[in-house]
Amino acid sequence: MPSHGNTAAESSQPLVQDILQQFQFDSDDVRNVTRKFLQQIKDGLDHPRPWQLPSFVYQVPDGSEKGTFLAVDLGGTNCRICLVDLLGNSTYKVLQTKRMVPEHLRINPRYEPLFSFIAKALREFLDQHEVRPQTDCDSAAQSIPLGFTFSFTCEQTSISQGTLIQWDKGWDIPEALGKDPCAMLQESIDKIKLPVQVSALANDSVGTLLSRAYTTQEHGSTLAGVIIGTGTNAAYIERMCNVRRLPTPGTKRMHENIVLNTEWGCFDDDLQVLPITSYDRALDASSINPGQQQLEKRVSGMYLGELMRLVILHCHEQGVFNMVLDDESPCNRQYGLDSSLLSLLAQDGTVGCLDGAKAIERVLSAHSVTPSDARILTRLADGIARRSARLVGSALGAIIIQSGRFFDLQSEKATVQVTSLQTHQHDNPTPKHRKRGCELFSRISCYFKGFIPSPTESQVSGEKTLNRGSEQDVIDIGVDGSLIELYPGFEAHIRSALRDIQEIGREGEGKVRMGLAKDGSGVGAALMANAAKSIWP
Repeated sequence: MPSHGNTAAESSQPLVQDILQQFQFDSDDVRNVTRKFLQQIKDGLDHPRPWQLPSFVYQVPDGSEKGTFLAVDLGGTNCRICLVDLLGNSTYKVLQTKRMVPEHLRINPRYEPLFSFIAKALREFLDQHEVRPQTDCDSAAQSIPLGFTFSFTCEQTSISQGTLIQWDKGWDIPEALGKDPCAMLQESIDKIKLPVQVSALANDSVGTLLSRAYTTQEHGSTLAGVIIGTGTNAAYIERMCNVRRLPTPGTKRMHENIVLNTEWGCFDDDLQVLPITSYDRALDASSINPGQQQLEKRVSGMYLGELMRLVILHCHEQGVFNMVLDDESPCNRQYGLDSSLLSLLAQDGTVGCLDGAKAIERVLSAHSVTPSDARILTRLADGIARRSARLVGSALGAIIIQSGRFFDLQSEKATVQVTSLQTHQHDNPTPKHRKRGCELFSRISCYFKGFIPSPTESQVSGEKTLNRGSEQDVIDIGVDGSLIELYPGFEAHIRSALRDIQEIGREGEGKVRMGLAKDGSGVGAALMANAAKSIWP
């Protein structure tokens, strides 16, 4: 039997190598994707595209915010209800419950069954925790404000209103398209006379950014929030003067910045630069939204598991493995695997050990898994996950470049150097040609600053708080999601891609800190409800 295993592994190496080569994503690929995404970012600033969507949040939290808010987080396969107490000092308390949304509600011709389900779950939560006011009333002033994290593509028209553009992550409710998620939820809430006012439409990536900004000690350094879980998305702070798609010049004059929801899952849907393997084609063709969300289908946990399943099936059919898949194996069922398998295979010590083989057998409903099988599965999973992370790094790099944050840091450093030089040479007047050079440098700096927006930070748990001076050198990124949290080395692969981008390089990557945004969809929704309170007192 061992001899058979070795022979199978050796004879299968060309196929395994071919698959790994298909998932290779090198430095040139990174730069091409970043360049394309930067073009798409700028296009979304100028024109009303289904990406670069304004959130109507103009100021990020500083940790001093206080208040009690409800939050509903809808996305993936779950509905989570939270009661959030913002305590100030960058702290908060959360009570929460989670319900799985049945498939017949996620795929349904009508929207009412889904939102009735949420409203009834909300009523049970309020009763359980005794937070419901004594008298039912319709007055928004006497209602509990609720932030609604709706993790699907919406075009927002205000902080509390929006239009659903498309479903993803396996959801499909046609009647809801073109309607306001907040209005649909409020309709169901009002039917059962709950004293709750849906006051903010929150996106999970926007919420992640706000939660990170609220909890980090280096206030003002957070640039973006990135989700890498069941789905993927990002939000970042853009300079208002760059958002030409907004038709309200008065608003632009009132605010310096705005948080944008990139909806980067749909970037490059025409596949000009994204990598394409035979497995990507098969996944897309059998999905409920062929031709859409192409980046998400190469990055997010929901689809990485499916890519892995397709690869395993192909290898199994070609006799690569010694293991035998049972008839009821999740490998035989569409979306039967998720990214947890990839995380399992990436754990140190899993490959080659008995417990690791048993874990693989349990997850795949297989038997006779050999060390050779485990090694091949691990290599395949690593190739799929590595490509995902480097794609995230490519997209994040485009945001950092567009934000101008790194260019701002370089300009500040250059200004300090010039000032120091002038104080030491005050007796020597600057020649005219040097003055012209300084003026040109100033114009170039202003150009980049005017064409690009805000901050990012990646913070490691336990890292010492930066002082005010070093804070200026930080680009802070709040991250959330099972892949970035649970897959070993995912952040390292993101960083390798950032270093491959010429405009960022090793110096720029070193200024990026990534830190988990605690409960971005719950606390972030509460922070948006708080922001709505200041906009609509």
